[in-house]
Amino acid sequence: MLCGTVACSLAVSAQKAPEPYGPVPNERQKEWFDREIIAFFHYGINTYEDFVNEGEGKASTAIFNPTALDCRQWIRTLKEAGIQAGIITAKHADGFCLWPSKYTDYCVKNSAWKDGKGDVVREFVDACSEYGVKAGIYLGPHDRHEHLHPYYNTESYKKYYASQIEELMTQYGPIWETWWDGAGADELTTPLYAEWYKIVRSNQPDCVIFGTKNSYPFADVRWMGNEAGNCGNPCWATTDSICIRDEAGHIDGLNHGVLGGNAYIPAETDVSIRPSWFYHHEEDNQVKSVAELFDIYCTSVGHNSVLLLNLPPDRRGLLHPADSANVVALRKGLDATFGNNLLKNSKVRVTNSRGGRYGAKNLLDNDPTTYYAGRDGVNTGEVVFTLPRAETFDCLMAAEVIELGHRTTGWAVDWSADGKTWNEIPEASALQSIGHKWIVRFEPVTARYVRLRLTDGLACPALHTFGVYKTDASLK
Repeated sequence: MLCGTVACSLAVSAQKAPEPYGPVPNERQKEWFDREIIAFFHYGINTYEDFVNEGEGKASTAIFNPTALDCRQWIRTLKEAGIQAGIITAKHADGFCLWPSKYTDYCVKNSAWKDGKGDVVREFVDACSEYGVKAGIYLGPHDRHEHLHPYYNTESYKKYYASQIEELMTQYGPIWETWWDGAGADELTTPLYAEWYKIVRSNQPDCVIFGTKNSYPFADVRWMGNEAGNCGNPCWATTDSICIRDEAGHIDGLNHGVLGGNAYIPAETDVSIRPSWFYHHEEDNQVKSVAELFDIYCTSVGHNSVLLLNLPPDRRGLLHPADSANVVALRKGLDATFGNNLLKNSKVRVTNSRGGRYGAKNLLDNDPTTYYAGRDGVNTGEVVFTLPRAETFDCLMAAEVIELGHRTTGWAVDWSADGKTWNEIPEASALQSIGHKWIVRFEPVTARYVRLRLTDGLACPALHTFGVYKTDASLK
């Protein structure tokens, strides 16, 4: 017998996944998002000058001479801190190269270190491989040393940079991310990047490309507009142009993205654990505390971004103990906090459910392969969680199914002691984006009932996770 009833139609729909809405991430972007934190290693000739962060390309190569360089120590710290990828500044804007490039004398082959026979990039990628960490390369497009050459022009530099990026993309195994800094690189036009892009993509098809300014058309991920760790609210992974400035001069298209944009280019948040990007011993007492790092985590990873946290090696070629200790302590605090979803044993009631394998209980199962979805054509709804007993919590986290695109565009969270009188959490009263992960912190509340209200959307909701948590004391 043919079934034409509404109930039968809903049953069929429950077995079918929602259709994606708008731009969605490619596989490179999906894996990049899942790593959440990447380490940045600003290291080079600047490390050996006195309080220099932007060298002029004039320092003698002889001053580069680490006494105890150990990239394995760097990567062991990452393993302890649960960080699964790292990026090294193979060449910063000063132009000094951490590998023995065939195309310049301004590199380690003319340094005092290992009598010119060393290769920091090789030691870095080998350490990453040994410990199962993804290796990334920062090859600064702007090069002040090359600008000193009397015959410098952009055409000759295009060939020089192409030769160097080919060395790095062909001689060091898998490269997970390459970083095209926009600082000082205004003269490098999009056609130049088009040639360099071909080299990256042909040799490293799985490599994530960080781009900005004129390299933007080739970018998998974008800069988020500041170096303080503060992503916008909202922060969409979609955008049309990353050069939109508001009246105050803020780069809105970077920091907030563009809802309904035609390209999926999520934000990467770069910030240093110290005031400077390169190591200076004067800053040993200015390393960001665990509480400060947690703040940054919540406004980067917790604002639909990935955190690129700089850990600058010192003149020995080692990470300073304070930097290592704080980043490891951050991981322990994150695990203690977000490893205990206080809603995990709740009863769940929902007003908009696709049913079947897309039920709202999937929000609590800690399984990244399952998710809750609403009915096609119904973009709003409420999910009410009844806890076994009252709990005290001070933060919440939601995660959307990014493979299905940005869907929910308005949401709020309330709490209740009795299930009748509801109190809105002010910090979670008019939220917009969710994306890969959205975290909200607030003054502690004690409640037995929590209500997630999905108030607006472009398509039916699809969420991996929702939870409330009590911040571990180590993060305060």
